[in-house]
Amino acid sequence: MTLADQGRAVLRICYFNGLLPLWRSPILVIAVFLTPFSFLFFLFVIGRSAQADLLPFGVIGGILFTALFTGNGMLNDCAYLRLERQLQQVFVASPVTSMAYVLGMAMSELAFTLPALALFFAILFLILPISAATFAILLGIVLLTWLLATTLGFLISTLFRQLREIWPIGTVVFSSLAILPPLFYPIRALPDGYRWVAFLSPSTFAGQLADWAAGLSTPGLVTPDWLASPLVDLAGLVGATVLFALAAAFLARWRER
Repeated sequence: MTLADQGRAVLRICYFNGLLPLWRSPILVIAVFLTPFSFLFFLFVIGRSAQADLLPFGVIGGILFTALFTGNGMLNDCAYLRLERQLQQVFVASPVTSMAYVLGMAMSELAFTLPALALFFAILFLILPISAATFAILLGIVLLTWLLATTLGFLISTLFRQLREIWPIGTVVFSSLAILPPLFYPIRALPDGYRWVAFLSPSTFAGQLADWAAGLSTPGLVTPDWLASPLVDLAGLVGATVLFALAAAFLARWRER
């Protein structure tokens, strides 16, 4: 297959696993949006009672949560199609490359989240007016987070032998990445002297970089001082994304043994 043929295969995979189900079951949009919006609602209530402006952090957290949970969808869909439907074996036997398959599946997961992402960005514009440059930076962070999450999700999906293992492991992995690190709340909420621990999660780099872009972060909140830098956050996010992509390329089981 030529490169153009691989590109068409990517779009077709995106269509059958993303756009078509979304068209047939629009309620899926509500399911994607509901969890991060619930966190946002509680932050709004708590922020008003505590007289703290937590809402901008919650909206950015909702954006990044939605991008991160494309990895959970990728894990579930790829494992289900491989184990239950035997569809991955069909692609293995076809001229479609593993890269085209993974990219098509990743784009289908992104298609599910686009309505929720659009709504969160609309809320962000209402409560925190941002420039076009800031919006472009936030979109770049979302795309890197999506690549990080979906490559990790695909890698994990190839390690399963039984469908019943999918739900608990996927929930633990991506909830740990999306809920525990400082995405929905400012990093200053963590005890001083232990804030560096949050950077053990790659999603913290995405959260801090988004906060820098939106003007929500200030220097001196993290020790050691070198961690409190948008350049470090960018390097950490890009490095983690590349690491997971390489791991998926070389460690994922594309063919059944």
